[in-house]
Amino acid sequence: MRSLLLASLLTVTVIVQPLMAAEPALDVPLPGKRSIVRVGAVPNPVTEAARESAQVLFEGLVAKDPAQVSRAIERIETHQAGEVAGGNGSALIWLARAWLRANEVGLEAARPEPKLEQAYFDFFLGEDAKHLKEYLQRKYRAGDYTPNDPETHLDRLTFLDDLLLFNNPMRSQWDATDRVVEIIAGLEPRVSRVIDLGAGFGYFSTRIAAALGPEAIVHAADTEEAYVEQLRAFVDQYDLGGVRPILSKPNDIVVREPTDLVFIASLYHVLYAWSQPTERDAFMETLNRTLRPGGYLVVLDNRDHDGVSLHNAYVDREFVQAQLYHYGFEPVANEDLSPYRYLLVLRKSAPQAPKPPVYTRAPGQDSIRVSDSHSVIHIGSLDSFDITPSGIAAGRLMLKALSDSDPKAARQAISLYDKIIPNENFGGEYTALQWIAQYLVATEDEKREMTRDPLTAEFIAYLAEDDYANLKLYIARKYKLETTSIPIEEATDEKTREIGIVRRQALEDFILFNNPKRDAWEQSPKIMERLPLKAGDRVVDVGSGPGFYSFKFAERVGPTGQVLAFDTKDSHIEYLNGLASKWGLKQVVGAVSSTDGFEIPEPGTADMVFMCSLYHILYGVSSQAERDGMIASILKALKPDGRLVVVDNGPVEAGLLPYHGPYIRQELIASQLKAYGFELESSEQVIPQRYLMVFSR
Repeated sequence: MRSLLLASLLTVTVIVQPLMAAEPALDVPLPGKRSIVRVGAVPNPVTEAARESAQVLFEGLVAKDPAQVSRAIERIETHQAGEVAGGNGSALIWLARAWLRANEVGLEAARPEPKLEQAYFDFFLGEDAKHLKEYLQRKYRAGDYTPNDPETHLDRLTFLDDLLLFNNPMRSQWDATDRVVEIIAGLEPRVSRVIDLGAGFGYFSTRIAAALGPEAIVHAADTEEAYVEQLRAFVDQYDLGGVRPILSKPNDIVVREPTDLVFIASLYHVLYAWSQPTERDAFMETLNRTLRPGGYLVVLDNRDHDGVSLHNAYVDREFVQAQLYHYGFEPVANEDLSPYRYLLVLRKSAPQAPKPPVYTRAPGQDSIRVSDSHSVIHIGSLDSFDITPSGIAAGRLMLKALSDSDPKAARQAISLYDKIIPNENFGGEYTALQWIAQYLVATEDEKREMTRDPLTAEFIAYLAEDDYANLKLYIARKYKLETTSIPIEEATDEKTREIGIVRRQALEDFILFNNPKRDAWEQSPKIMERLPLKAGDRVVDVGSGPGFYSFKFAERVGPTGQVLAFDTKDSHIEYLNGLASKWGLKQVVGAVSSTDGFEIPEPGTADMVFMCSLYHILYGVSSQAERDGMIASILKALKPDGRLVVVDNGPVEAGLLPYHGPYIRQELIASQLKAYGFELESSEQVIPQRYLMVFSR
């Protein structure tokens, strides 16, 4: 559930080793062009057609006009099929039809019979459809709605959106709800104590409790307090017997009673690809302590269906089984429920060793070795990192140094960063912020020395504008240090990017990408030495950001070469082109690209296409269509003998600090690009956290 995903961004200090000693490695097949997982994309995006339909529905509800509400239903039915699978269209249709029925026979007579559907009906249609109208206003800006408080608005919108989606009475169309409950109720020995993890508002909890009988207890656990409280109100008001709402933690189930079965619906893709590894280990440890030997773990999650998945998220069951095998679980049953869903039933095998899952590989099909409980890809917080107490303390000192021109606070920040950088934040913004603190206390001669590199000089000049106004705002917001005045449009845009925020704020990117200490931690000169580049070459820098590598390429290819820089953020390209113009670098040309590709003026002329810290997004966040388009653009741009160079982050051995954000195993990239027609020429581990791969066509 989204609630656990958001909670997984919290600091976790508990570090728990995997539950078992290392079991034999598993060779898990890879699916060619398709990725094994997708997270981080907006699960229920707003389209223009949906916005227009919502306005019609809102106006019909306000005017109490059945004809207009009927027109809204027709409009939603028309565009629903072309939108994200499992979106809110079917829920809005159900509610609109229920409103029409209530308008004919009265609210009480129109109420459905199932208790949880009654709760849904009453919540959204009671008090003259108060909450449905509120949802249409907050989600679609129906009635020209403008929120007064962005933070409160977004919290409320998330609550309403999740309730509308999770408890949608039409959800069984893709969830095969009855079949899921039937399988759980039919397990032997019969289960009576269940934990529903990421229960949300009790959609499955209530159904499982009813199927298991009056003696059963289902702990409906979720990390969102507002959701747990709403479910508790539903349980009390509608007499939902057997359901016990529980406020859990991202690293702790909280339930301590012996349990027969743990059910995880629409959540394991989050645990697999988003949760921090230490957090997932701690979470699984508490699950292991609660679940009795021989108890069941049932996983309901999303499949990729020809590039389409429920809520833009999925994880291949083969990798779920491989990870859970190393957590001590063996497979019992595996069933496709629909084109979008599968169900896994596993058993806790302790104290004996689990039986490994069996995989079928086609002749010549690539595979990847899974030898422990680590995920083979971690998207996590993308370009950010977990906020720790030490990071907050350092941020507070930085804000004081900037706001009060306080050199003592700057020196204290420098000292604190010295202590926490080796332990918390490899490759993140700490080194950049420490450099800024050092600049603040430097003498004029020292400042000139620190800014000898032109890109570094521009870095501090950009951040220092208007007395560091943007930087102070950024630190205050990032580390939640004080209440600041935030324009509604900016805050709304930032927070409505749901599970896994695809791109961070441009300023955060700028601080990370053009960090004056990046050469030191990344060994960028070593990367440049390995690149197949010479004077006169044409380079395409995809995901250029504000130009850290673009300007290095410009120096290498010289005035007779060309650097074409592409990024999806206008602000990065504007900054890059501004510097290129200022420095007279006519060979550097920046352009805004889309997420599904780019165009260069002369196709087939690029000697090298370069991607740094981008392929993990292309693999684990982009849709199949976006990835197909991007790879097609690369192939179209390259010369027949051109090279694609990928620099990205990999997992590290125990005891080493990993890169601050995401990672992806090289084998995933090599196998996927092979399916697209590329051949891996060479691969080098530049530093323990980073590698460089060179591909030819």
